[in-house]
Amino acid sequence: MKLINKLGLVILAVTSLFASCAKEEAYLVRENDQLSFNCNEQAVEQSLQCQGAWSVDYNGTKDWITVTPDSGVGNGSVEFVSVAVAYNRGAERTGTIYMVFNGKQYPIAITQAACDFAYGALKGDGSLVAGKEAAYTLSLPYSKAYGDESVVLTCTMTGASAGLVAPEVTYNSFSKGSGVIDYVVTGTPTTPGEVSFTLNVDGEAKGTVTTTIADPADLQLSGLPVFWDFAHYDAGTTVDQKKGAIQGTQYDYSWGSLSLNPCDSSAPSTDHKFLDWNYCDVNQAYFTVSGKITSYAYGEGHAYAKGMVYNDYWLMATKVRNLAAGTKLTFEGAIGCSGSGPKVATIEYSVDGGKTWFEAAGGREYVHPYTGDKANIHLEVFTDNQYVNGDKSQGVRNDKTAEDGWAKVTFPVEKGLEDGWFYVRLRYSLNLRLMHSASTYTIATGGSERVKNEVKIYVAEE
Repeated sequence: MKLINKLGLVILAVTSLFASCAKEEAYLVRENDQLSFNCNEQAVEQSLQCQGAWSVDYNGTKDWITVTPDSGVGNGSVEFVSVAVAYNRGAERTGTIYMVFNGKQYPIAITQAACDFAYGALKGDGSLVAGKEAAYTLSLPYSKAYGDESVVLTCTMTGASAGLVAPEVTYNSFSKGSGVIDYVVTGTPTTPGEVSFTLNVDGEAKGTVTTTIADPADLQLSGLPVFWDFAHYDAGTTVDQKKGAIQGTQYDYSWGSLSLNPCDSSAPSTDHKFLDWNYCDVNQAYFTVSGKITSYAYGEGHAYAKGMVYNDYWLMATKVRNLAAGTKLTFEGAIGCSGSGPKVATIEYSVDGGKTWFEAAGGREYVHPYTGDKANIHLEVFTDNQYVNGDKSQGVRNDKTAEDGWAKVTFPVEKGLEDGWFYVRLRYSLNLRLMHSASTYTIATGGSERVKNEVKIYVAEE
C-alpha cells in the first residue's frame, strides 16, 4: 500500500459557460474536460449548462468514478454535478467519462494518483526487567490509510530474548488517514542484556528497535528510609542529656552549625539544612524550612522556626534512585506551634526539584471556620505539649496522637524518579492560626513553629 499527500484539483477554466444550448447547433458546456485527484476518496463540484436532456456515459469506470446526478434535463441555466472518485489502493489510474447531450459526447478525462500509504519510524516504549512480566510496546505510525486495511504483524527478536513472546497477530484497526499500530511484546524475560525487535508487516521489515533488559539488582530503591531525630532518646533521660548529645556534632540541629555539615552543601539548598540522622553519608538527606523566617533555634526535643505563615513549609529532601511510580511511602512526624502559629498542614511531594508538587493521598477536607476556604490537610496541630505531663524534669514527650500534632500518612507516589532529589514538604495550607477567633484567625508572623521528636519517611509496610 502507498499514499501521497493530497493533490489540488487541476481546474481548466472555460470561458464559454454562458453560451446558450438553444443556438442552431445545440451543445453542452461543462466546467472542465480534465480533472486530477490524489489517491484519497473525494469529490469535486462541477458546473454544467445546456438546454435539454443529458446523461453520463461512465465508459467502464463506474467502479471508481461516480457522478451525482448522472442524468437530467437542462433549461439553459447553470447547474452543478458532483464528480467523485473512490480511494485508490494501487498504481495511478486514468479514465474518461462522457457527458452525453443531443447525440454528442463531451469527454472529461480523470486521473487519480497512486496510493501513497506510508509507514513512519518504529519506536519502542516500556520497561523490561529480568524475571518480571514484560511491559513493552512497539509503535509503528502510518499515514494515508483508507481505514479498512488488514495486515499480518510478526516480530523477529535477537539478543537476550529468552522468555519473551512475540505473537503473530492480524491488525485490522486502521483509522482513516493517520494513526499508530501498537504491537505488544509479552512473556517474562529471563536474562539481563540487550534485545532487539524487528517488526514485520506482511513479511516485510518496517524497523528495528533495541533496548536493555535490566537486572533486578540494579533497580533496587535507594535513599529511603530517612529520619530526623530531634530528641535523641537514647542519649539519656533528661532534656539536657538529650540536647547535649546532639549539640556540637554533625547532627546538631541548631541551624547555625552548617560548618559541621559533612554532606554536599550545594543541594537542595544552602540555607538551614538538617542532616538525616542515620543516612547522611549515603543519602545526603536534609530537613529545612522555606519562608520569611525571623529566627531559628534548637529547643528541648524540637527544631524551632519563628515567622512561618500561610504557604510556608518544612522541607525534607533525600537523594533516591529507582523510585517507581506507585511505590507507597509513609510520612510520620509531629508538628507543634504557639497559639498564633499555623494550625493545619498538607503533605506534598516533588520529583522535579520543586517545580511541580503532588498532593499526597490520604488527606481530608478542612474548611476554614471564618473564610470558608477549603484545603485537603494531613496534619492538624492541636497543642504544643513538649514534656511528659508538662514536667520538664521528666523529659520530652513522644505521644503519637493527633492531639499532640502527630500524623502518619501512607500515600502512593504518582510519578517515579530514576535518580535525583525527592522532596517532601509540610505546607501550611490555610491561613488559620492555632488559637483563633473571628477577629484574630490569621497566622501571625511572630508565631513560632516546631517540628518535634522524630520525622520519618520510609517505604510503607505491607
